[in-house]
Amino acid sequence: MKSVPGWLAGVCAWLLPVLAAATPSPAATPEKARAAQATLLAGPSGAMTFVRPEAPLVAGPAAATFKVTYSGFTPAAKAAFQRAVNLWSAKISSPVPITISAKFEPLGPGILGAAGPNLIWRNTARVPLANTWYVDALANKFAGRQLDPSPDIVARFSSVFPNWYFGTGQAPANSYDFTSVVLHEIGHGLGFLGAGRVSGSAGSVTFSGLPVVYDQYTENDAGKLLKTFPDGSSALGKQLRSGKLFFDSPKVRAANGSLRAKIYAPSVFQPGSSYSHLDEATYLRGNKNSLMTPQLGQGETIRDPGPITLAIFRTFGW
Repeated sequence: MKSVPGWLAGVCAWLLPVLAAATPSPAATPEKARAAQATLLAGPSGAMTFVRPEAPLVAGPAAATFKVTYSGFTPAAKAAFQRAVNLWSAKISSPVPITISAKFEPLGPGILGAAGPNLIWRNTARVPLANTWYVDALANKFAGRQLDPSPDIVARFSSVFPNWYFGTGQAPANSYDFTSVVLHEIGHGLGFLGAGRVSGSAGSVTFSGLPVVYDQYTENDAGKLLKTFPDGSSALGKQLRSGKLFFDSPKVRAANGSLRAKIYAPSVFQPGSSYSHLDEATYLRGNKNSLMTPQLGQGETIRDPGPITLAIFRTFGW
């Protein structure tokens, strides 16, 4: 048997590790699950404020396209909804149309709207993080196709409020601006939503044992990631009710004067409000980052997601 020449043995020794590194490891199995919704509560009246839209970030073919199916909407309500859609379509991009099911129906007391992704996905094609849940619309973007024929976002709006404002300008002092509410709820459907919850004293930041992408970046005042606390523990439950939670990423710090973004985490955990919003007391009405706080007051008009929310979305991959 002939021996391998020295030069060839050297090439093989160099090439084998390269080929091994280039060989993909077995992919985790894609999986989908039903998602939760977040709510926007009716806040009190106050000084009339108007957060005006900033310049579009995305234009032309790269912008996102939304397709909305309406139930119970008047023409005025549809026009106000479309204004919110137009604002979002200039801030994010996707090659896959984003589908929304929108309904006017009675909601709980004091709830202006509720929304979230219809489904969440993990280990689908080209997502940046394995074993992490991504909302429908973002998973579709990475995959380059519609993963499921059902709507990407499910949004509901209260039919019992008599003082909706559907106009294009600033909402009157005694009215709730519908476009602002829609802009907020679409934000939840696009991914401003975590798995944080508290049951008794126990806290969790996972769904079926894995985090939503939002949960990958949440931390306490000392900078300790929430996902590093034992899931289902009282220690994590305490953190979720501490009033000292933050979303941290380089993109958020770049958009927020080198600061982390403060998350709403009151001492009594409020399902639908706690954890999946920016802090109400930090980003007051009129603040450019006030869209994704848990309340909207009468006379409060918001026409832009704000730099923090957009930086959070860029962190996810929007």
